[in-house]
Amino acid sequence: MNMEERVKLTKENTHIIDSYLIKGKSEIRAFLEELRKQCDPDMAVAVRSLKSLVAEWRSHNLFYFLHVFRSRTKDVDMERHQSWWREVFCRVVSFFYFW
Repeated sequence: MNMEERVKLTKENTHIIDSYLIKGKSEIRAFLEELRKQCDPDMAVAVRSLKSLVAEWRSHNLFYFLHVFRSRTKDVDMERHQSWWREVFCRVVSFFYFW
């Protein structure tokens, strides 16, 4: 599945289908950097910090690999406006994802 088939972009949300297939921090970061190059600067993925996006993706991956809410964590939805408590949660949780 190529990037165009895997990603749904809007100004308010970035949806990555089967995000669990991309495991490593550097691969996630590279994917997001490439996506940012290809989209408008007002899209959700371009507005949030890369660190925040990577942390959210990694937290989804951790829950997926722990078999927690697999149907909801196999994909990742990264919203434009993330609450401060959710960002803190994702950063803490992503610390425990060792890929």
